Amino acid sequence: MPTHIRAHVQWQVGSMLPRDIHQITPCFRHQQELDPLGGVDWDNLATDLLTIFAGAGGWVNKTGNQCTVKLYRIQDAVAGQPNRPKSVKIAAAGMSNEASIFREAALCLSFYGGNNFPDERGRLFLPAWVFSAALAARPTNTDITKAKSLAPLLSGLGGVNVDWITWSPTKKKATRVEKYFVDDEWDVQRRRGLQYTARVIESTSG
Repeated sequence: MPTHIRAHVQWQVGSMLPRDIHQITPCFRHQQELDPLGGVDWDNLATDLLTIFAGAGGWVNKTGNQCTVKLYRIQDAVAGQPNRPKSVKIAAAGMSNEASIFREAALCLSFYGGNNFPDERGRLFLPAWVFSAALAARPTNTDITKAKSLAPLLSGLGGVNVDWITWSPTKKKATRVEKYFVDDEWDVQRRRGLQYTARVIESTSG
């Protein structure tokens, strides 16, 4: 029986507080039933993901921000009950440099499989600061190419036993990703923004 996996890939930005985590959550299917308590197969997959997102020569090479990969067994997710990670890997522990550009800016990596029905689609909102040094009115071709280059890395993760998938929580269904694209418009993820530190209230004179 296959194991369905949700990865939490997290970067600390500006502080080590939970509110300053920027996160994406790709999903995968391992063709075998992995140990529900964790183990070497979970650790190997988490390490491979960490290499993509925090390793030298990976998709992102940011040394000033802690990157954490947590893997969860989707089948274990039950409402009202804790679902503990099966593996946790960390790079650049304790580091939390501020983003070099607008925190909320992201590029959306869209993907789908099967018949491209709503429950066979997925999106990853990639933080722009991890791959772009500046923001133009629209993403540059370099930005778009960089965002798209993540897809082959995810689809090739773990070899023939692992598929990059979309996961439908309502239908409990996995679909192997077959197509992907990135459009030429920035997306905004407001929850990644800074908390305000001051507010001045003025009175009208009328």
